[in-house]
Formats: sequence, structure tokens, C-alpha cells
Amino acid sequence: MVHEQRAAPLPPWSADPADRADTPPALGDLLVAAAHRWPDRTAVDDGADSYTFAQLERGAQAIASRLARQGVGTGDRVVVLAQKRAVMPMVAVAVWKCGAVYVPLDAAEPEERLRELLGRLRPAAVVTPAGPGPEVPGAYRLDEERLAGILSEPAAAHATVAHRPEAAAYIVFASGATGEPQGAEISVAGLMTHFAGQNEVLGITAESRVLSLTPFHFDVSLEDTLLPLSLGAFVHQFRGLAAGAVIRSVIARKQITHLIAVTLLLTMITGDGRQLTAAKLPSLELVMTGAQVCDAEVLRAWTRALPKVRLVHAYGPPEATIFSLTHEIGPEDAERMTMCPVGRPLRGTQVKIMRDGLELDRPGVRGELWIGGAQVMRGYFDQPEETARLVVDLAGTRYFRTGDICAYDSDGNVVLHRHEDQRVTWLAGRRTHLNEITRAVRQVPGVERATATVVRRNQRDLVALAVVAPERRVITEVTERLRGILPEPLRPALVAWSPAAPAAADTEPDERLLIQQLTTAAQRSDSHYFALSAEGAVETIDEVEPCQ
Repeated sequence: MVHEQRAAPLPPWSADPADRADTPPALGDLLVAAAHRWPDRTAVDDGADSYTFAQLERGAQAIASRLARQGVGTGDRVVVLAQKRAVMPMVAVAVWKCGAVYVPLDAAEPEERLRELLGRLRPAAVVTPAGPGPEVPGAYRLDEERLAGILSEPAAAHATVAHRPEAAAYIVFASGATGEPQGAEISVAGLMTHFAGQNEVLGITAESRVLSLTPFHFDVSLEDTLLPLSLGAFVHQFRGLAAGAVIRSVIARKQITHLIAVTLLLTMITGDGRQLTAAKLPSLELVMTGAQVCDAEVLRAWTRALPKVRLVHAYGPPEATIFSLTHEIGPEDAERMTMCPVGRPLRGTQVKIMRDGLELDRPGVRGELWIGGAQVMRGYFDQPEETARLVVDLAGTRYFRTGDICAYDSDGNVVLHRHEDQRVTWLAGRRTHLNEITRAVRQVPGVERATATVVRRNQRDLVALAVVAPERRVITEVTERLRGILPEPLRPALVAWSPAAPAAADTEPDERLLIQQLTTAAQRSDSHYFALSAEGAVETIDEVEPCQ
């Protein structure tokens, strides 16, 4: 039986103004209202494990109590080696109950890369819900066995330690211009501001059912898991095969009302569009996509087949807290031939299009998009120079310089055209700087130069790498090196070797010509490996195993 208790008001981002608090809860108390109102209602499942709201709150308190006894306190960093499991929101809230900073990292990261990140972070504790995890000197390790023991013991109460609004809530890592992972440190006020603005668009209520597809080391997982849970909504953590038919089946079986899927996943779910019918997806109310600008064919498939389902495009870098702008797609957007807008800023967020220190407001005039307000990160973890370069104060408001070249359309919507740095691309739904790949390659002995790009082959975007080195065997060494230190989405699928970079107009060697040669070769051959000559000749190499 489901019991309802009306004493606890829901957070301020509740869609019902008569039934919400005036101020947000402490970050560690995100689940308290739902646990009081609907203690026996299933809150989250992953196909194997499930928890009610009362179990989530009790479990978070028990984990927080253990962490606190091990010395975890205000401002400490707690690394969570994340997997897509129902226990993850419980762990995140437990970290916040201690007044600590939640730092999710991908449990599948290559060991060397993971150890480098842990060395930089110097966490007070490492939580590994899915296995033993690495040893970190001076850090308490809470592994799967200990975690199971804590959750099986009698309930241990823990009083939440409230964060200050300006304190760090979480750190999320992505690749950056420095060539190493950059951790955007987001404040409590930034996350709460985002929840308030974003749920005005999403309209999630206690009756909603949300499909969470996002890995927990990505910030969107906070939006598709903790935001709905804070309001009493059900969340299904998808752990199955990432195939369109499988995900569509889950949407129907779990009676999903809200689907949040980055462009790559939405394209997969869409397929040829013939399976998108009201009969097969009867409960669906809203689909939000984002990261890259979505292909018009995908948008058309949804607007034509399911016109009653709201389709929303969201955009925003992690440095400005998950998503910053949204645009609801109408039939006219899906049918347009020009670029679809990324929209208008969420409430509490400001945007400016800037060029040469001046704000541009005329339609069609391109400049760099700046995003401002409480959602802007505190800074990059342990990279103050990068923070100073990209976070600026303008008339008392902090803005993040996105590097995205945008313009307003005639309706006042922001339209994204490109990134000013051509080395910035999108891989597996995440904005990625190719400098991280070339930095890793240059650490291989014998490599003189390296450059990377993204090429299109067989309707797929692939990372392509050109390496300049005296010996051709360096390709094997580079391949093995990248397998060991880069996550799979960053590993090049195409690699070319050249004994010397080709010359541009008989001057200095030009990396752009290497890329041109590699791009042409990739489109003419199915091989993964090539040898390039300074004279423009291309030879395929078949003896090296592909990176992926």
C-alpha cells in the first residue's frame, strides 16, 4: 500500500505552486519530502535492484553516517566510481549529507587515467558501488561489499550538514584545451537554480515516470535522476543494450512519460521512424534531446508521428550547469531547412553574444555566446589559469565564454553555428577537445608531431589521428598507449603515419595537409590504418589491430 503524508512541502521547482516550499532544501535533504509523502512508493529501479523513497533516504543516511565516522566532512571531495545502478542516487545524496563534494568518475576509465585523476583530486573517500576499486593513500574506501553491509544493518541516522549556497556541490570532468581532463566545479546555488529553471520546461510531477539513460559520470544524470526523485517521480535506470528497439521496449513497458536522451541516443531510438507511434509509446509526454544540434530528419520523425508529445532541444556546456538554453520544437522547426535554434535561456540564466568586447543583438550577426548567472561554475578544479581565461565578470555578473559561435534569429532565439576552436567536437554525446588525444600521443617515444580531427565515414563520425615519426612501427605503440589511457569514445578509429609532415607551399610542414590526406584516404578505403608520404601517396596498413 502507498501511504501519502502531506506535511512536507516539495522543493521550489515543483510544478504545483500551492504545494512547494519557498526555499530549496539542503542538498543532502533532496529526498526527504518524497520519503515523508510516499515512503512505500518505488522510487528507482535498474532492472535488478529497486528502492522505495523511504529506502533511498534511510540508505543515504546510513552511508553518510559511515562516511562521517571515517572523517568525511564539509568541503571534502568524495569520488564515486559510477555505474548505472539504482543505488547511485542514494550514494550521491549521502555524500551531500556530509557537506562534501560529489565527484563521479567513470568506473570503466582506463586505470592510468583514473589514477591520474585521483591523484589530482586527493579525495577523502572513494566509493565503488560496483567492485573493489583502487587504493588511494589517505582515503577511506567504501567498496561494494562494505556498501552492502551498511545497507543491511539497522538504520543509522545522520543529521544533514547543509552546504553554503556558494559551496561546491559536484565536480564533473570533460576534456579541455589544456589536453587533460578539466573538472567543472558547480555550486549548490548553481544546481538549485538549474533545477528550478529546467523543471519549468520539463514539467515533472510526482506522477511522472522518467527514463534515465545518462551515465552517472555525466552531469545530465543529475537532471534525469535526482531532479525527478526530489519531486516523487519514478526513475528507471537503463542498464540494457544501447539499441533503439530495446530502449523503445523499455519506454513502453515502464510507461515512461519523460525521456531525456542526448542527440546520439535519440537518433538510435528513432531508427527509421516507423516504430514511433502513439499505440507503441502511449504514455510518453515529453522528449528532451541535446548536446549536439539534432538532425532535422530525427526531429521530423517525432513531430510527424507523435505530434502530442512535446519535443524540446536543450543546449549548454557543463561549465554552466548541465543545460542553459532550451527550445520547444514545433512542426515548423522540424520542416525548416536552416539550422534549428538552441533556444532561450532558462529562468535565472543570462546570455550574451559578444564580439570584440561588444554585445551583439541584431539577428544573424555572429559572435561568441557567453552564459551568465548563478549556474556558471565556480571554476575548473586545480586550473585557476583556465578559469581566469574563460570566466569573466561583466557588470557584476559572472559569465562563461563558451567558444560557440552563435547568432540570434528573427524571433530572438539563439542559433548555434560552430565552435571557434575547430579542435572541439562531439563524441558520445559530450563536447570533447581533441587536444586530449594529441597530448597523449606525444608522450609516446619517437612521436614528433600529432594532429587529430573527426571524419565522416559510412554515416558515422570517427576520430582520425595523423602521427609524424621516423619509424612506421610507432602506430602499434600509439595504439597500445591510447588503449591504456583514453576512454573508448576518445580512441581514434583511423590512424595515419607519416615520416614527415607534408609541406605547404614549400614552407613549414602543415598539419592541415596531413588531415586532408587522411580524410581523403578514409573515404576511399575501409582500412583503419594508413601510411602517408610527403608527396601525397597513401598506402593502407592492415597488420595493426583497430583501436576499437
